[in-house]
Amino acid sequence: MKIFCIDDKQPYEIEISSQGENKMPCPKCSHLRKKTNQKLKVFSWNTNVQLDDGSSGAGRCAHCEAKFVPWKDVSKPKKTYVAPKFENRTELSEKALRWFTSRMISQDTLIKAEVCSAVEWMPQFKKEVEVICWPYYRDGELVNVKYRGPEKSFKMITGAERILLNVDILKTANEVIWVEGEMDYLTYIEAGFENVVSVPNGAATNLDYLDPHIEDLDRIETHYISVDDDEAGLKLREELIRRLSPEKCKIVAYSGFKDVNELMVGKGTPAVRSSLRDATEPQISGVFSPSTLTDQLNELFLHGLQPGAGVGIPEIDSEVTWELGRLAVITGIPSHGKSEYLDFIITRLSLLHDWKCAFFSPENHPIQYHISKIAEKFTGKKFAAGHTSKDEYDQVVGYIEDNFMFIAPEDDFTVDTILEKARYLVKTRGIRILAIDPYNKLDHKIPSGYTETQYVSEFLDKLSNFAKRMNVLVFLIAHPTKMYKEGGVYVVPNLYSISGSSNFYNKADYGITVYRVQNEDGLTNKVEIYHQKVKFRHLGNGGKVELMFNYRNGRYELPSFDVDAYQDQTNWIDMKKEVDELFV
Repeated sequence: MKIFCIDDKQPYEIEISSQGENKMPCPKCSHLRKKTNQKLKVFSWNTNVQLDDGSSGAGRCAHCEAKFVPWKDVSKPKKTYVAPKFENRTELSEKALRWFTSRMISQDTLIKAEVCSAVEWMPQFKKEVEVICWPYYRDGELVNVKYRGPEKSFKMITGAERILLNVDILKTANEVIWVEGEMDYLTYIEAGFENVVSVPNGAATNLDYLDPHIEDLDRIETHYISVDDDEAGLKLREELIRRLSPEKCKIVAYSGFKDVNELMVGKGTPAVRSSLRDATEPQISGVFSPSTLTDQLNELFLHGLQPGAGVGIPEIDSEVTWELGRLAVITGIPSHGKSEYLDFIITRLSLLHDWKCAFFSPENHPIQYHISKIAEKFTGKKFAAGHTSKDEYDQVVGYIEDNFMFIAPEDDFTVDTILEKARYLVKTRGIRILAIDPYNKLDHKIPSGYTETQYVSEFLDKLSNFAKRMNVLVFLIAHPTKMYKEGGVYVVPNLYSISGSSNFYNKADYGITVYRVQNEDGLTNKVEIYHQKVKFRHLGNGGKVELMFNYRNGRYELPSFDVDAYQDQTNWIDMKKEVDELFV
């Protein structure tokens, strides 16, 4: 059977001959001992031990003292969804019909879209109110229902799958119109266009519902992006274009109106048809003018430069915030926690901003070991039976499955291959972060005639260009080679300490050093984070932050005189779920 070592987090194979206690050589250490001792039965596996997660069996080696539990597959637990109960409701109240008519939507269109009225409990009012219902179908089966109540209140079926409205059109249409709401969806049907889909969650930029349809989306020739002309709509438009490929997209404008329904009410059906005919390409690649940046200029003019994404820890966010399209270089003395700190920052960005990440991290091989470390940061508990419950295990592995990808080519570690894989993950999974850890584990094929400085400059240009074109935050960990001691203690290195070129500092948007404090007994869990470069002032002014490393779960916490304060074991995913539900 396959078992898992809690100490080195590696799988091993053993043979069980009977129920109860089984004695045998240790699968972890026996082959490392002298030949005369390799067959000693120092390992014991007891099939009768019952674990907290419901499984049975546990083992221990009397020689190396390693502990073992049954192996668990870390593949994604299968998601289950609630199937809405179908109710054959077709009637609209007079009040609802008058409202639709005022928005230029006819009864024929409402019947075609199977829109109806009902009375439903709405959390915004904490009582039953009259609502309008839009059914969401896939392959003829009801998958979800969206309810709209007074004051633009919305809800969908709790636990039901979220899919595109009219999703089946993706299988047959060569051109598709994308809108962010059911009213715009009805507007296009009213205007004679049935090749329209609406996103299920308004202007939210989490587009997981696209993932099952990648092949259909690749086949479609043109995507008309017809979302609201406001700040939230602009963000959704940018994400749709990023996921659907800019060369396939056209942007629909509304002649000064906020959305296509307002255009219909203001100027009629011909104006809606003209807006599609006059849709423009996002922009000509590499060519810019004020007219191609109208939305961005208006946003900058009205609101000014805004801070980037924070990690929810004021002491860190006051020094640095994160923006997509940037390159961050992290360095530090070996064993000072560069990888741990990078994982910590990425888990926080995932929780707070739904940024998905792809890792190329050969130093964290095998991948299941890396997954276990990330899981500990999320749950706050050791990734082991008896510490993490079965429900927590399923929850955290499912979250990591949805939000983290791991790039591990079999025989090609060049930067071009890593970026090719990452580009694919932008399109198919919507990643927002690419982490390369570390620089020295890549295959560096320096062209003939290049100096190391020239090669590093071109290498960093590739990362920076990828970040800009894909609107991805790229992290690169690079080890320093120039390390100096003063009084027997290493001096804090910087990006100029990295071998090869000062370009590690010059071409990075962010430059960070992770430094563990040392005393007479050696390294401590006190960590100093030096934000040595923040290129743009609106993203932070840089500076030093002092943190404590929590050995139990890999988190970084603020210093405290209370030792127990370092033992935060709260489940971050539960906390995120509670916050998300407030905005459903």
